[in-house]
Amino acid sequence: MPGPASTLRRLSCLAALLAALPGCGTTGQPVQQSIWIETPDCASASCELRNDRGQWTLERTPGRVTITTSSAPLELACRAGELSTHASAPSTVPPVRGGAAAAGGLAGAGALGAATAGAAALGGPFVMLTVMAVVAGATVGYGIGHSAEAATRAIAYPERITVPLRCDLPGGDGPRIGIVVRGPTTEEARRAGLRDASAVWVVAVTEGSPAAAAGLRPGDLLRQANGVSLDSAARLQALLHTLPPGSALVLQVQRNGSATEVRIPAPGAPGDRR
Repeated sequence: MPGPASTLRRLSCLAALLAALPGCGTTGQPVQQSIWIETPDCASASCELRNDRGQWTLERTPGRVTITTSSAPLELACRAGELSTHASAPSTVPPVRGGAAAAGGLAGAGALGAATAGAAALGGPFVMLTVMAVVAGATVGYGIGHSAEAATRAIAYPERITVPLRCDLPGGDGPRIGIVVRGPTTEEARRAGLRDASAVWVVAVTEGSPAAAAGLRPGDLLRQANGVSLDSAARLQALLHTLPPGSALVLQVQRNGSATEVRIPAPGAPGDRR
């Protein structure tokens, strides 16, 4: 039978080992979460979201999508026309407040303390044995209580995720007309009286460019290009890339609540900075 000194050493090691338990098993609980996804530099993009619990689709940014959370990162793939990008968002679990952990510690201390209380009557090393047993019991109980409470915490991703997808014009290897555009947000579309987001805003016009010469201005809302509805900046970019040589670009423009038509002569070849 081990002596008191040997027993004390074992209890000390046990207490030290169990002290590390509160950090284990804190994976949290998967839940349903609504997340706001936005691509501010290229609105009206579509996004695919996935983790190890499923896959979800957002048809048009900005917007909300409900997913099942997981301890694994949330992977996002957003696309607008030929443009695409990827992003990742980590999950988090709120910290344990300690209520269940403290209760578990008290219960564990009481259980082991009662089991060794008789040893205290023997005096000497046996008093220390009782003390160490209480400490070990408290540590075990705290670890179990901490893990149990952590397991009930909801796993969460960021409530708002911004995906870096740019649809600026001019760009790429196609012809340049000298404008920077982006899709409108839902609120901008509402203020402009749009029933949907089938339009793009002119953010900037390059001085001396074909667009400036044709009279385009920042703040113009482009509804169509050569009869094709513009539901994203990428759509306009794709049209410019497929525009036949020598062809003009005819834009349906909404400005100050009125519709007008702007004709831009055949854009210059790639690299033309007129």
